[in-house]
Amino acid sequence: MKLYVVRHGETEWNKEEIFRGRKDVPLNETGKNQAGKAGLHLADKSVSRILSSPLTRALQTAQAISSTTSVSVEKTEQFTDINFGVWEGLSLKGVEARFPAELAVWRESPERLRLEGAETLAEVRERIRDGIKKIGPAETGSVVVATHRVICKMIVLSCLGIDNSHFWDMKFDPGSITLLVRKNDRFTLTFSNDTCHLREGLPPSAYRDF
Repeated sequence: MKLYVVRHGETEWNKEEIFRGRKDVPLNETGKNQAGKAGLHLADKSVSRILSSPLTRALQTAQAISSTTSVSVEKTEQFTDINFGVWEGLSLKGVEARFPAELAVWRESPERLRLEGAETLAEVRERIRDGIKKIGPAETGSVVVATHRVICKMIVLSCLGIDNSHFWDMKFDPGSITLLVRKNDRFTLTFSNDTCHLREGLPPSAYRDF
């Protein structure tokens, strides 16, 4: 089974570095373009299922892939974004000013962060495991998961059996595609954060890991 993990396209909150979490922020025009290009790139990959976070930015990305593959989108709660609790809707600068100690933990040891009203990475990882189980061991086709930055990271860590402390050791840009291949109940990372399909016709961007 091939598992294509697609981070949703750009939103205004990505550009402005505002913590999104469960806030339902739509794609901006660049994000829609990125989603469309991801859809074109996956059109010939024999996609059999598309699972998506229920948040609009991921659904818009999934629907762009659906339009080129003729595969319906399955809303999957387990792949929704992390709940950032009191940080949601705040800019990075705002969090730096109001929660400096907590932000330091997030930057240095994210697996240790305990934030009011928020999920821990361990809790996110547990529900992602449940989401991957929904795909089922008998699935042999190509499955797409349209999701979010934190969830992309946690899917890869979970599938490869890597500790949550390695959260910052990988990066996923808006509209990027990552491929994991499952064989005999074991996942292999084939490529990660591929954005080659986004280069033509789009201005070059240097995204931070946010």
